[in-house]
Amino acid sequence: MNAHIASVSFTRGAHATARAVSLTARQLSEVELGLFLLSQLSPSAPPTALPALLNGTDPLVTERPVWTAKQHKYWQRGQLLLARFREPSVWNRLIERYALLTGTLAAYDVSGDRSCFREKSVGFFRNRTATFRQMLA
Repeated sequence: MNAHIASVSFTRGAHATARAVSLTARQLSEVELGLFLLSQLSPSAPPTALPALLNGTDPLVTERPVWTAKQHKYWQRGQLLLARFREPSVWNRLIERYALLTGTLAAYDVSGDRSCFREKSVGFFRNRTATFRQMLA
């Protein structure tokens, strides 16, 4: 089933042309799982750092502070569940589309320059993070 959960229109710029942004339910959940993983293992990393984290060769992993057993488990499970995002171009294409979502659909805000992200304060966000914790536990 490849149902689109959203087709969100938005406008940008002075001459504002409308463009539709859509992500499948799978894409939305994968992006948010990736952002959740980053927030748990390297909270100050930009959203574009996920491939380096998954590959384990970046300073995010090699020069990181000591992780707890829970964080190691998250990292190992994240590597399995998000393996296709080890390729930066795949992740970056999705994070670009995710960043353009408007309204309450997205659980994270991603900065325009992709240098940071943060949790949105939407009512269903806690339910999503609980699900992500269960997926990685």
